[in-house]
Amino acid sequence: MQPNQQMNPQQSQATPKDLFEQAKKLMAAGDVFEASKRAGKLRAHFPEEPPILAIHGLALAKLGVHEPAIQDMRASARLTLQALEEGDEENPARPRIVDQFIHLQSEIGRSLTALGEYEAAKDEIQRAIDMDPDRADAVAAMAELKSAQGDTQEAIEMIDDGLERKLDEIPLMVSLALILDDAESPDMDRIKACKDRLGVLCDEVGLMAGELMGILRAHGNLSDRLGEYTEAFNSFRRAAKLRRGGFNPKAHATITSKLMESWTAEGIDSLVRPEGDLGVRRVFLGGSVHSGMPQVQELLERLPNTVIVGPMESLGMLCMTQLTSAKGVLRAVVPGPAGHRGDQLSKVATVYGQTCDAAARMAGMITVDTHPHNLNLFGCAAMSMRGVRIINCRRDPIEHALAMYCDEMPGNHPYAGELLAAAAYIKDCERMMDHWTSVLNDERVGAKVVNVQYEQVLSDPAAVLRQLGDALGFEVSDDLADGLEATSAKGPGLHALEYGTASKQLREFFEA
Repeated sequence: MQPNQQMNPQQSQATPKDLFEQAKKLMAAGDVFEASKRAGKLRAHFPEEPPILAIHGLALAKLGVHEPAIQDMRASARLTLQALEEGDEENPARPRIVDQFIHLQSEIGRSLTALGEYEAAKDEIQRAIDMDPDRADAVAAMAELKSAQGDTQEAIEMIDDGLERKLDEIPLMVSLALILDDAESPDMDRIKACKDRLGVLCDEVGLMAGELMGILRAHGNLSDRLGEYTEAFNSFRRAAKLRRGGFNPKAHATITSKLMESWTAEGIDSLVRPEGDLGVRRVFLGGSVHSGMPQVQELLERLPNTVIVGPMESLGMLCMTQLTSAKGVLRAVVPGPAGHRGDQLSKVATVYGQTCDAAARMAGMITVDTHPHNLNLFGCAAMSMRGVRIINCRRDPIEHALAMYCDEMPGNHPYAGELLAAAAYIKDCERMMDHWTSVLNDERVGAKVVNVQYEQVLSDPAAVLRQLGDALGFEVSDDLADGLEATSAKGPGLHALEYGTASKQLREFFEA
């Protein structure tokens, strides 16, 4: 479940100290995925060093991979606290060690909040506040927890108290924006005041890119909530331009077309494939960010014996090491089924299955892999594991592109740095999902592909749950669907037409 730890030549020549400093700088610059790769490499060699465990855990938390992130952050926090208790009070490094402990406790709390483990989150954050009641990040984390529990007023009061005590303003204001935006009955006057102050903070000199991106997007979200769409888009655009990494839409479109030409049902059927339905307990989510994947995950978790194992890198790594792969734009691809032997496919199926079972921590479970960049590798999964299930998450492309462009997306998503690059990526994903639906549903392949629409996931989740249950072989009872209610989208994707020029560009692109 950890990000790909392969290193480029420059990284492989770096010393551990170099890699650690690179990881810290990349985190500050907002390039969390690259930071996680360096931290992952270090962790593999130094699994008990508190600073390395800390930065690896913090990076995974930013990527939304919370369970392994919590494990590493807790291990680092425990060792850090031990160093404080056993160390010299006059140690000049003591303030830095205290800072690390408080930061870790706050982020552990945030990850637990994201997982819905509210009592555990409260205990972790309280340890940070007990050590230093004036730490803005800890106060903000506790306020966000209160908001997640539905106590918006107490959350706002905590932020106000921190501001009155002149604590670090930026983390408090960014958290306040999140809390106000999530409120069921928002105070529009308070939203406007927060938005105006964030607008001032956006223009402060000396902010690191990672911090500035957070302020800009908080400002954009509140501007969107107020209906000030031009101002919102300007903030989202400024934040997008701070993204690191490059994306070549033309190269990605060419690779997509070649994969569609090469991957056929006939080609898969011609191989000597592993015997048995090795894929019946393996489920992959297809789609991309903001296509409804988190909502579909929540529905799948309602089904019996079904476990979300997260965005696993295993399929990509196995395709690179066991199959004939070629360089892609975002990750390596397998050009086609031709030339692969039965022993190669058996290796992929066996190791991938073992990895999933280990991640599920219970034998016999249906596992769901949510890595968004697995999309181009679904043919590999199908030819290695008969019976594999694939669920494609799809959304109106204009709404999808705008939502993607305006979102934080801290992972390896360089295509979201430009609006039309995001649109091009979505268009390629849609083409690829169409192709897999046609090819892999062929009875000769033995896979099953279903498509779910984001709009229906929100408007009628019970119907989508029944569709998912049918795909996985379950009859969904009324009890399994109990409590499911319609929800609505948020942010720019909810009202794409209000973003006039941007919406026009996207419409022309998708109609071309």
